[in-house]
Amino acid sequence: MPAKPTPERRVGDSLPSASLLAFTGGSLDAFLYLEHGKVFAGAMTGNTVLAGIALLSHDHTDAIRHILPIVAFLIGVWIAKLLDDHLYHGVIIGLTAEILGLLIASFLPPGFPENLYVSFIALLVAYQITTFRSVDRYSYNSTFITGNLRTLIDGLYVALDPARRPDAMRQSRDLGIVVTCFIFGAVAGAILAPRGHNHTLWLSAATLLIVLGLAIRRARRETYSAS
Repeated sequence: MPAKPTPERRVGDSLPSASLLAFTGGSLDAFLYLEHGKVFAGAMTGNTVLAGIALLSHDHTDAIRHILPIVAFLIGVWIAKLLDDHLYHGVIIGLTAEILGLLIASFLPPGFPENLYVSFIALLVAYQITTFRSVDRYSYNSTFITGNLRTLIDGLYVALDPARRPDAMRQSRDLGIVVTCFIFGAVAGAILAPRGHNHTLWLSAATLLIVLGLAIRRARRETYSAS
């Protein structure tokens, strides 16, 4: 069933929001990988590969460290779908919960159980990847770039046809910006993680707060226009 076209969802599908979300996805992956046992926040393919390698090496502790985030991610996807199906302002509520969750995680002490910490972040990221899946009219992912790169190159290929060039170039532009923002986010997370440790999550919370502000403003403006 397609997502409800609420005002805040339309903001979430805009290029500025998609760019901020991609920046967040990159910074979270870099932070978690460097600071919490080389586990990815949103790239479940990477976690699956690393879990498989650990199992083949009979390193069950390392395997569990990569499997638990996958389980948490699946639970997060389910929760995101519940919010979307049963709450009109599910996007705003979900974004608020993700921001608060990241802020809580940023203040947890170093001795907090690693597996619980990583799984909690993966659950939060699952909301983001499930709720925001398009930029403009094109599908994208805000927490890894494999599909985004495919869509970018697909647009460049289609642009060889003059009749379809304008829309194809727009597709490539949008996905190129998203990919670039993800890379910038990963670099920022990698720079801050060794210095800020868990406080690095403040960066992700700040970018999500901007997206939340845009969504609330759009929802209010359309509410006033309809009244």
